[in-house]
Amino acid sequence: MKPRRAFALLASLAAAGALSAAPPDPARTRSQRIAGWLVEALAESDGGRLVRLSRRAAGARLQFEAAFWRGNDGRIQAVLVERSDCTNGEEIGRHDVLGAARLRALFAAALADCAVAPRRIEAALAGLEPAYALAAAWADEAAARTAAEARAIADYGREPQ
Repeated sequence: MKPRRAFALLASLAAAGALSAAPPDPARTRSQRIAGWLVEALAESDGGRLVRLSRRAAGARLQFEAAFWRGNDGRIQAVLVERSDCTNGEEIGRHDVLGAARLRALFAAALADCAVAPRRIEAALAGLEPAYALAAAWADEAAARTAAEARAIADYGREPQ
């Protein structure tokens, strides 16, 4: 089939709704707001997964991310605070899963380094614990799915024993 005809056929099928995309897998891409925080689980185009917890408060953007890719040795986690001309954050060890108290302390220190007043820091971090509980649960799911995919890839083509 000539390229123009193929394109015309695809365009007409798409217009007719015959080439609709499959609905997204809710376990791979989802989001939920909890106490002013946005929790997202995102599917990456390269097969990885990303769990993000974010909020805008105290004139700053606060963000925690946990990233998962097959072949990585554990989750890659990072904390970031951006406020006008101040950016502060750090990567967390791959085998060190944060608890809510430590995440709160990291955010508070980063906000303080960006000259946010203590009372504004407390207000900015309100609701962190329930939001982080969901992010941590989704991160555990992402870690399990990524590990299962890595095992399936490693086992591909092996003869049953």
